[in-house]
Amino acid sequence: MKGVVLISGGIDSPVAAYIMMKKGVETIFVHFDNKPYTDEKQLNKTKKLVEILSKKFNKKIKLYLVNHGPNQTEFLKKTNHRYNCLLCRSLMYRVAEKIAIKEKADFLITGENLAQVASQTLDNLIVEDKSIKIPVLRPLLCHDKNDIIKIAKPIGTFETSILPGMCCSHIPKHPVTRAKKEEFEFELQKIEVDKLVEDS
Repeated sequence: MKGVVLISGGIDSPVAAYIMMKKGVETIFVHFDNKPYTDEKQLNKTKKLVEILSKKFNKKIKLYLVNHGPNQTEFLKKTNHRYNCLLCRSLMYRVAEKIAIKEKADFLITGENLAQVASQTLDNLIVEDKSIKIPVLRPLLCHDKNDIIKIAKPIGTFETSILPGMCCSHIPKHPVTRAKKEEFEFELQKIEVDKLVEDS
């Protein structure tokens, strides 16, 4: 089994990767670099986390770096800002799916857990999943933050994950938390989704 892990510099996604790798899943990592809406520290943290996991399992891990900043700019210019997190996640899925096809991977792996942030409410996860055909595995779906930290500390990722780094500077003040498929598709029509995916 092979999976494409969407990894950030945060606490959750490296733990999700660790759980799947422990199960024997072959993993390829993809990081979405949000500059100029983030900083270099976030990218450096991600690279370090991949290095930690690589050493932990004594295997080389391929890491794709995707220039996601231009996509964020398009969302800001052309769509309802309340949908930004949803659009962002949907586009990440689409790009990761392309990488999965290229790498002959079976599924995506994310560190999402239910209702922790705006893009991860049940309604939004359902809408996001409809963006792609490949399955999305979420090993942390029903974990709370304390559960995740209890795994992150002994595997050695926690200290890196909590280092300073700006995740995203334009998260909407009042994000959509119960997206409807029709409303989301209306926002999608405002951008050239296929072109953004290919350019990424």
